[in-house]
Amino acid sequence: MRTVLGVIGSPRRMGNCELLVKEIASRLPEPASLRMVRLVEKDIRPCKACYRCLTGECQIKDDFGAVLGAILAADGVIVAAPAYLHGTHSSIQRFLDRGLHFWRHVDALAGKPAVAAATAGMEDAEGFALMGVENFVRASGMTLKGRALVRAALPGEALLSDEGTAAAAGLAAALFAPGAYRPSAPACTECGGTYFEFRGGNRVYCLMCGGKGTVSADGAGVRIETRPPAHTWRGPEAMKAHGEWLIGMKEKYRRERERLKSLARDRAGGDFI
Repeated sequence: MRTVLGVIGSPRRMGNCELLVKEIASRLPEPASLRMVRLVEKDIRPCKACYRCLTGECQIKDDFGAVLGAILAADGVIVAAPAYLHGTHSSIQRFLDRGLHFWRHVDALAGKPAVAAATAGMEDAEGFALMGVENFVRASGMTLKGRALVRAALPGEALLSDEGTAAAAGLAAALFAPGAYRPSAPACTECGGTYFEFRGGNRVYCLMCGGKGTVSADGAGVRIETRPPAHTWRGPEAMKAHGEWLIGMKEKYRRERERLKSLARDRAGGDFI
């Protein structure tokens, strides 16, 4: 039997995110064993930017390793989080802030299927919440198989609407289905992301992979063409290269430490709250 991990980025027990995770798991074409983790209940401390995890073990003794271990052990992952002030709940980003660990597990994470769900209580108030949940999947190196936004505010409301049950059914069908996720909207030709910054004229920048490109439109619709970014954290080889680059930067810091510290000493102090 397959094992599925539900990653819940919500402070509410038995809230919409937890119920969506359970509903998705219950609708899988083949039965699977579901384990869950509530990120807000785990002691996941801020990254110290010491880079020790690049070549050894993280010096922070908390629950991050246990959660990462559960992701590595699962056959598939369901991630759900609510929108908070047009963004994703902070528990999602707090885990990703420690993500330098991922590059040491590239082979285990690559190809691991995952789906992403975000909830928002008000129409047109989701902001970039779904982007944050999708980034949890992509940045960790897993393969996004589907995503959905569900409008729900009251605990349990996600399963009262046709939108919510249809989203759960669709994500359940997608999780272990063959093939990659293909968005229906115009997407980045490098990573498949649908989140862009418009940088004047017809120039666009993909917020998921960093690819730059152009947007155009004609009678057939809107087209986006992007080229590979100069540096990225997408895909197994790119993740490995990024890790090696960071190790190189750590060595560069050691070589230039005294010069860099002199710049800091000249600007020491200040009025802090």
